[in-house]
Amino acid sequence: GIIDKGRVYEMPSYISNSRLLTFIYLNFLYLYFSFGKNIVISDFNPIPLSMFFSKKQFQLIHDARIIDDFGRWSMLSGFFMKLQWRLVKNTIVVSEFTKSRLCDVLSVNKLSVTVSYNGVSPSDFELTPEIIEEKPFDLLYVATFEERKNHTNLIKALFLIEQPLNVIFLGKDLGLKERLVSEANTVEQHNITFKDSVTELELGQLYRDSKIFISPSLYEGFGMPILEAYGYGCKVLCSDISVFHEVLADKATYFSPENPKHISDVISSSLITLENTQVNSSVIPAKFLWNNISERLIRDTTNIAGHINI
Repeated sequence: GIIDKGRVYEMPSYISNSRLLTFIYLNFLYLYFSFGKNIVISDFNPIPLSMFFSKKQFQLIHDARIIDDFGRWSMLSGFFMKLQWRLVKNTIVVSEFTKSRLCDVLSVNKLSVTVSYNGVSPSDFELTPEIIEEKPFDLLYVATFEERKNHTNLIKALFLIEQPLNVIFLGKDLGLKERLVSEANTVEQHNITFKDSVTELELGQLYRDSKIFISPSLYEGFGMPILEAYGYGCKVLCSDISVFHEVLADKATYFSPENPKHISDVISSSLITLENTQVNSSVIPAKFLWNNISERLIRDTTNIAGHINI
């Protein structure tokens, strides 16, 4: 794996609560590492000045939702962020979808953008076959509580389903949870539980215990939960958006995220087809395995920067 190709150093992102002090610190630190045979990867914002001049430094962008007006930033902050993305020498993104948005909207040079997927390890998904009727949860959604995650239309869809369901919403509150809890309380036929945090082991158990994983998100840079859920053997239902097709292709069932009736129909039909079905952990595509991802990242970045270490 990666040890045979180079050495990896992890640098602290923040040295204080002051973003300005951290910004100054990272400028000197990145320059220091770039003087040697090192490639520097960072997702810190605002982008350190050294990244605008060094071919050995790569800005990591997890998603470009600010381009499509799904961000939580002011107009001024958004303007400067997009300007920075245009000017940096090299960029790493986690999907072809995000690369296309940078290149098409911001006119970023395609040759300067490296796609490096998020990934998993096969050992994460050790799963004993079990009857799906024994699973305690019918529906699981893992997502932060914010507008683009589209919980509201999912709750509207659940209102249209008469069959009582056990539903889990898991995620960090970004200002929307109180309203969503209130909306969920109007759907009396279902048991809808909200969770704000779990351990990695508990998250794995939630995937194992759920018949269906659903993601009605309106915008994503990748979609890690749908990949994890698929690996644990969940039936995956998700929004008909480009990046989800990139991650799961024909391994998921897609619906219109803005149409609650369509969402409810897909949930109901999926529950019917899942009755008495044996569920096993699924084979993750090779491009989403960490060993393959790290080897490709080393190859792609060294081709651009011409150096060995990361």
